[in-house]
Amino acid sequence: MSEVGDPISVRYVGGGRNDDRTRRAVAALESEPSIRSVHRSTGTADAIEQCASVPVDCVVCEFDAPAVDGPSVLDALDDATPFVAVFDTGDGSRELTALERGAARTLRRPPDASRWPDVLVSTVRDAVEQRRLVEHTGDAEKRYRSLFENNPHIIWEEDYSASKRRLDEITSRVDDLEAHFEANPEVVRELMADIDIVDVNENALAYYDAPSKEALLDNLDTVFTDEAYESAVGMWLALADGETTYRWETVGRTLSGERKDEIIELNVPTEYADTLERVYLTATDITDRKRQERELQRQRDRLDEFASVVSHDLRNPLTVAEGHLDLAMEDCDSPRLADVARAHDRMRSLVDDLLALARDGRLVDDPDPVPLSVVVDACWNTVETGASTLVVDTDRIVHADESRLKQLFENLLRNAVEHVGGAVAVTVGDIDESDCQGFYIEDDGPGIAPDDRDAVLDAGYTTVEDGTGFGLAIVRQVADAHGWDFRVTSGDGGGARFEFTGVDVVPVR
Repeated sequence: MSEVGDPISVRYVGGGRNDDRTRRAVAALESEPSIRSVHRSTGTADAIEQCASVPVDCVVCEFDAPAVDGPSVLDALDDATPFVAVFDTGDGSRELTALERGAARTLRRPPDASRWPDVLVSTVRDAVEQRRLVEHTGDAEKRYRSLFENNPHIIWEEDYSASKRRLDEITSRVDDLEAHFEANPEVVRELMADIDIVDVNENALAYYDAPSKEALLDNLDTVFTDEAYESAVGMWLALADGETTYRWETVGRTLSGERKDEIIELNVPTEYADTLERVYLTATDITDRKRQERELQRQRDRLDEFASVVSHDLRNPLTVAEGHLDLAMEDCDSPRLADVARAHDRMRSLVDDLLALARDGRLVDDPDPVPLSVVVDACWNTVETGASTLVVDTDRIVHADESRLKQLFENLLRNAVEHVGGAVAVTVGDIDESDCQGFYIEDDGPGIAPDDRDAVLDAGYTTVEDGTGFGLAIVRQVADAHGWDFRVTSGDGGGARFEFTGVDVVPVR
């Protein structure tokens, strides 16, 4: 790590489907006077190799970009290199994952990102200078104090030496330290009580709603919640193992009583690794993200409740009605009963599609490698295709939830057969362009008019008399759950074409 204030070198990893914004961001970094060089990597393997051979002061990574495995790039870096994770979409959980794995900062890049390059440049400077500040506490004291006080993040400067002596004494007589902490939670509080807080920067005052540093330090019992003490166990275990960096999620509280969800990063400068006389804690506020997570969970719970009502309270009486209808048709030959049967079929289709909409909005967190051709062939066999034909022009394997990918293809194949009518030719193939990877499905029918391409994705929109109007809405929901871009366009022959890009494709070996 260079000295505080030295020029900065950066490696930018990414540049997939958002290539224009990537170029603007890289150009802004290159034009920044404090940044001496910017290196580019567009794939995971190249980024890992180049980071090892050409050390830089900071890595900026489009965490979920095509051809980029953000977690792998992050794991390959040494702890001394700040990592800035960039996201375009998501509910905040991926940002938390990045922070927990060691990212110094996370940034959300909006679609209209006119100020995005300036925000990125500022974030890179802050991340590098903060890390240099920790590494070179004894150098440039004046600059250090200025950076410490004016840093936009919350920084605690603390002396753990007394706690270290107590920790060493406990470790010397206890075989299982974690079990000891679990059986004696008061020991963690004693270790925390031994910490001597040397200083806290000015930014912490507004964050904790404190009128002065003295007021903040005099009211630490308010700031440290029971959850904070519980979450600190991992930190003491890490320090006992000789670790000099550690990151964990905790909960604090302001002096006015407001809850603060935080990510705390602990850094011990090399020269204090043995004594812990100087320890630096940086707090990152994730309150809004956690609130968003809790709201998403409430929405999921409501969707689960709705799905349960649909599944039980609608399906059961529908099954009873169908049973009585079957008996009635045995006793009576009336065309009106056929109308009732068709109504029952439509109701069952609506119930099934409503269930799919309720359940398929969840994000796909743990996808599996799935061969597209196998899924498409299986789906084709479940759809009434008549004289229609299918061409599968792909051997691509993608990371996806297989059951939900089947729903996507079943709805698209059924959509082609039912809306075109007669014998339709359907093709599934790869999208493999320089800035994006994915797949498409298209037919040779009349296509979808440009003015209708947004409307067809709305729930309830249909041009077929007995259609539910939920098919393409389900397709869009499955694509969103995977983080894919979904576009309705026209094929080479004028038929409807549905494109999915930003797909995580398994590399060909």
